Amino acid sequence: MTEREALIAMNRVSGLGAITVKRMAERFGSLTAVFEVSEGDLLGVQGIGPEKARQFAEDLKGARSDDELALAAKKGVKLVTWVDEGYPALLKQIADPPLVLYVAGQVSALDVPAVAVIGTRHPTVYGRETARRFGFQLAAAGYVVVSGLASGIDTEAHVGAVQAKGRSVAVLGGALDRLFPRENAGLARDMVAKGGAVVSEYPFGRQPDRQTFPMRNRIVSGLCKGVLVVEAPLNSGTMITVGQALDQNRAVMAVPGRIDSPASQGCHKLVREGARLVTSVDDVIEEVQDLLTGMRREQGRGAADGAVDRRPDVPLSAEERRVMALVESEGTPADVLVRGSGLDAGQVNALLIGLQLKRLVRLLPGGLVARRGES
Repeated sequence: MTEREALIAMNRVSGLGAITVKRMAERFGSLTAVFEVSEGDLLGVQGIGPEKARQFAEDLKGARSDDELALAAKKGVKLVTWVDEGYPALLKQIADPPLVLYVAGQVSALDVPAVAVIGTRHPTVYGRETARRFGFQLAAAGYVVVSGLASGIDTEAHVGAVQAKGRSVAVLGGALDRLFPRENAGLARDMVAKGGAVVSEYPFGRQPDRQTFPMRNRIVSGLCKGVLVVEAPLNSGTMITVGQALDQNRAVMAVPGRIDSPASQGCHKLVREGARLVTSVDDVIEEVQDLLTGMRREQGRGAADGAVDRRPDVPLSAEERRVMALVESEGTPADVLVRGSGLDAGQVNALLIGLQLKRLVRLLPGGLVARRGES
């Protein structure tokens, strides 16, 4: 048994989490060694009492990885463990990272700049429209939009990202083969087709329940640099994710709503307590970039490992690249873009709208187009 196989097998043992696994590995020298120890040996691990020692000793004897790996291969699912290179760097930093991630789609989508868009399962029309707009604009700007695929705000954020032909990641509260809600199965397929992913920490067959949904929220925030709350009542489960985001040193942002709307009371409370009030996608990007800069200063990282500190690369079509090559920092007349690109005015105007959404250009007075962020 390898360390990777040990993690996959351990992930199938009920109640055995990251913190306990780390303690086991430290005490017995490796993950594979844990499968050779006795019930009495397990009692020597911090946090394991007689009942847990008995359960873990019994369950570890029958824990396997080969059948799970075979089923994953059959379903086209990738299993990513702590010891794999593809394990997301940000997720490794949280207190209790998942032992294994079951990934349908692109593993690479889990390790690029991302923003979580979350909120109530029962949003207003305003909340739905706002979540979809932020999902669209963040994805168009090159960020991965992360949420939980639940009804309501989660669904709208994912839909917006898909409509922008951008990447989105859904973290499930159950196994990949127990997707919930079922009506979002088509949306999940669309996300994967656009280069995103659907993710779970649970072995095949695990049904979602009241315990698994709060647990998955730490992964939603853990994959991101910032969490945006669109609508959330005061007692919303969304607040659990917010608490975990704060523990993980993630930026917390909130969208204001009507002062008499119960769906926005949680957002207003967050703003009163110090969350960034957000009214546009520029606010979100600014907040995330400020956090990235601050974390880099605190950690003293060098340029060699600062990839996550940069704005994500934005995919461009051949026509968009032709137009961008002509855009000067001080501004280029739109008619110059038309003549230089060889495209007609209608095509260039349409491309400029897309480039604005991707936060690459801005329009100046006098019909000039300039690279965004440059004078």
